[in-house]
Amino acid sequence: MMRCAVALVALLAAGPASAQSLSGVGVEGNWGCRANIDGTRAGLLTIYAGSYGYASANFNSAASGTGTVEMASNGVTFLDGNLLQGAGITMAILTFDEQGRDILQLFTPDKNVLTCTPRG
Repeated sequence: MMRCAVALVALLAAGPASAQSLSGVGVEGNWGCRANIDGTRAGLLTIYAGSYGYASANFNSAASGTGTVEMASNGVTFLDGNLLQGAGITMAILTFDEQGRDILQLFTPDKNVLTCTPRG
């Protein structure tokens, strides 16, 4: 009986860690972003291990800075930091362009405002 209890505890402890390691895999990395309104360069976004950093192409932008995200298999939710508080961006969804390449779409509560592509 004791062995079963130990095995069950070990299995339960491993479950969430395995699930977390798969979350956000396609979203993590460096992204170059463009404004959807006019196609101009908007900035660089880095997402890794539940954190993000954004460097706006616009001098003194309130969007530039860091924060935390909740990772998901198809995107992230911005929990705090400059993108949320300074630009109103609440989430990013991973999709694909016409050629099947990864793109990350960033949204405010009202609309899609930035399109980001992976940077090498």
